[in-house]
Amino acid sequence: MRGINLPTTNTFSLTVQVGKNDGSTIKNITENGLVELGNIVDADKSKDIDVARLNGGKILYATTSIEKIIEKILVRYFIGPFQGHDERRVIFENDVIQSSSFSFSFKKELIKKIVNNHDLLKGKQKNSLNSYLKLIMQWRNAFAHGNIKFNNPKGCFIEYYFGEKKQLYLTNEYWDKVETTYIDCEKILKILDDGISALYED
Repeated sequence: MRGINLPTTNTFSLTVQVGKNDGSTIKNITENGLVELGNIVDADKSKDIDVARLNGGKILYATTSIEKIIEKILVRYFIGPFQGHDERRVIFENDVIQSSSFSFSFKKELIKKIVNNHDLLKGKQKNSLNSYLKLIMQWRNAFAHGNIKFNNPKGCFIEYYFGEKKQLYLTNEYWDKVETTYIDCEKILKILDDGISALYED
């Protein structure tokens, strides 16, 4: 298998605070009083955007994985544990749970209702799961529909809409939060799945 290269557009910008320079921050002033801004685009900035795009793709795939776990939980809850081929199960999985009208947001709210109705998760885990799923949905939408840009000196960010126009700076701290959120969310969903399985053992 080979990697592919597709056409993309990169957006670079530079923040300049007019009237706030005392000569200590801008060094390159010509004899004519012109300010040399230097290179807005360089190899390091382009690399940051490339890494952000790769990480964004991983977010999309990881969100699909989380959604598949949620779908499995919903099928187990409504149809019961797998006990061989069942046409009702097949129809429910393919035509209901995986339907395009059955959105991630709706699945998230349904999971929340199931957890609350059966007290399947305790305080911190329940609150964390709701928070994680909200963040994951927001990040998925940001990288699916937003634009990755670079601002000098602030760095790489993604601009997207989530109720309103937002900017999210893609720092190492942000990527750390992404990793822990997906890992911890998957752990809690496994606990929830085990809890639903236990409902059928009683």
